[in-house]
Amino acid sequence: MSAVSGSLNKLRYDGLWWRKFAALGATYGPEWWKRYSPAAIGALCFALIGRNRRNAKANLRRVCDQHGLSPTATTLRMFVEFAYCLSETLERFGPRPMPVRVDLPDPDPVEQALAAGNGIIIVTGHFGNWDIAAADLLRYGRPTNVVMAHEQNQSSSPYVERMREDRGLNIIYSDQSVLASLELLHALRRNEVVALQVDRLAGVDTAREVPMFGDLVRLPRGPFELARLSGSPLIAVFAPRLGTRHYEIRFGEARTLPRSATSSEVGECMAAVAREMETIVRDLPHQWFQFERFWVADGAPEPARPSRVARPRNRGLSAAEPRYARRESAIRSRTVSRRRSRSS
Repeated sequence: MSAVSGSLNKLRYDGLWWRKFAALGATYGPEWWKRYSPAAIGALCFALIGRNRRNAKANLRRVCDQHGLSPTATTLRMFVEFAYCLSETLERFGPRPMPVRVDLPDPDPVEQALAAGNGIIIVTGHFGNWDIAAADLLRYGRPTNVVMAHEQNQSSSPYVERMREDRGLNIIYSDQSVLASLELLHALRRNEVVALQVDRLAGVDTAREVPMFGDLVRLPRGPFELARLSGSPLIAVFAPRLGTRHYEIRFGEARTLPRSATSSEVGECMAAVAREMETIVRDLPHQWFQFERFWVADGAPEPARPSRVARPRNRGLSAAEPRYARRESAIRSRTVSRRRSRSS
């Protein structure tokens, strides 16, 4: 039964076989196919994947009602835009990447933060092309750690992880261990980049309700507590798509939380990031690829309950250090070996 279930998962719309088929088209297809097929595929997914369509439409209704837009038409356009972003990501991360234009503002707050030597926390959402934005972070010459949940369809998780790591990104799963936060603290102390998404709850994270578009949403507290503990600046970054292989990086305000920050001060920082996300969603609602219910009033998912994890006999940082060191060594060895194989 498990083998049958695994094969069925691979055949699902978000499964491994369809992902590989899309990668073949994005890599080896003619230019006319890359230019026009995503629109048809996105429209077909809009028609067939009812759950995602209903959730996305419910999320966009608040935005559309305030600006006189049709929720149905905006949701359809969102599916189409998502197909283009996915296609260009698969092409960019594949064996035959095409040049991608990424417009950057001047001055660059990420460059300024890394020059200070305390690392930086990038927060973003399922908006525009976050994979292209993550790959662009490598130009700063610092290791980039992307925190993400496992794919909902487990059949595609190893494929997606390998695709990102082959581009030089370090993947850290937020739903696999309570030691992930320790690993992130170490990365920031080494003046590295840590990137997280804040518009979806995952793993053992806790949440806080903040206003957005006049109603309450739940954002994960983890990235903001990480900023408080590390002293690293936190900045919202979004990568809207402007055209074929053309993106723009938009930055929010860089914020630093002192270690002594109160719960109220952390909440104010979270609300400020929610306002920045509200601004970008208001400007380009069809590029907010949120397929889960987002507002509390609409039945947004609550944080997952923490799993029971065996703790070391001696509590504290010193007890967890050896486990972290072994994990870090394994990750870096795997990344180095893949880079060597690519260069050869």
